[in-house]
Amino acid sequence: MSNLKHAVMNIEEGKAKYDQTMKELLSDRQVLAWILKRFVPEYQNCELEDIEKKYIQSETIMVSKIGVEQGSENIQGIRNEDAVQGEATVFYDVLFHVWYPGMNGKQIGMYLNLEAQSDYYPGYPIEPRGIYYAARRLTAQLKRIDKDTNYGSLQKVYSIWLCMGNVPVYEENTVSLYSLNKNDIIGRTKRNEEIYDLMSVLIMRYNDKTELKDKTLQMLQTLSSDRLSKEEKLEKLKNLGMRVDDRIEKGVWKMCNMGDYIEAKAEERTKIRIVRLQLEKKKRTPEETAELLDMPLGYIQKIADILQMYAGASDLQIAEKLVDMRM
Repeated sequence: MSNLKHAVMNIEEGKAKYDQTMKELLSDRQVLAWILKRFVPEYQNCELEDIEKKYIQSETIMVSKIGVEQGSENIQGIRNEDAVQGEATVFYDVLFHVWYPGMNGKQIGMYLNLEAQSDYYPGYPIEPRGIYYAARRLTAQLKRIDKDTNYGSLQKVYSIWLCMGNVPVYEENTVSLYSLNKNDIIGRTKRNEEIYDLMSVLIMRYNDKTELKDKTLQMLQTLSSDRLSKEEKLEKLKNLGMRVDDRIEKGVWKMCNMGDYIEAKAEERTKIRIVRLQLEKKKRTPEETAELLDMPLGYIQKIADILQMYAGASDLQIAEKLVDMRM
């Protein structure tokens, strides 16, 4: 096996394990509670401990295509996929059910989907995908549609996106909430927003080196960082006020012990940087570049194709897309 193929296989296998470990960390109830308390309006007046231990339904969370370990406080139970005839199956990174206190103390149910997105420019804006994921979870609540369907039983859905790579400087350190709102055009009506506000998309944007002031964003950045050691991560989490228990420590340890993947990814980005220098700056053809660098023409051609499809793609984006193409 060539060194190039071996490096790509290391990245592909490592990326899958790395992504899975990150999703398991994000599914920890304490991490989820921090996100809900800070960014989901329904929980702004709730105590953090109540969100973690009372409102998040421990038995409902599913993580990616692989169930999380038994005996952990990572949440599992509901299906983490939505299949509709004639449409592709949607697999959610993290999906779970919660309760929140509504008007007059009434407990109201809600679904939350959490997605970890390392590529901010996958070829389309993130917002429509978030809306689509929320809509699929909304429609999945109705097993069938007929004259007796009770649409009033639908529970609100949040699709939350952690965009933590390739974010442009002018969008770093931002959090945006997209929701359904009522605008009276003629006259005025009084309707409880719980009736119609059934979908929201929340997008957080930061990079590994972004200077963040918000504690929750700092916590998420620390968990996902490639630059920090295990000891540095745990110390920073403690300083932020996180409860660093065995589950958090184990997840951080697993993330930090994937050195082969991180090293292979760095090597791959170096190769890509050299290749695109020849293609973009020196204006050489893929054939000329392959001969000059003694690399497989197929590899060079795929980089050239990606550059043509995604103008201005970063080295990291190209590396991720090469993995997706499963060389």
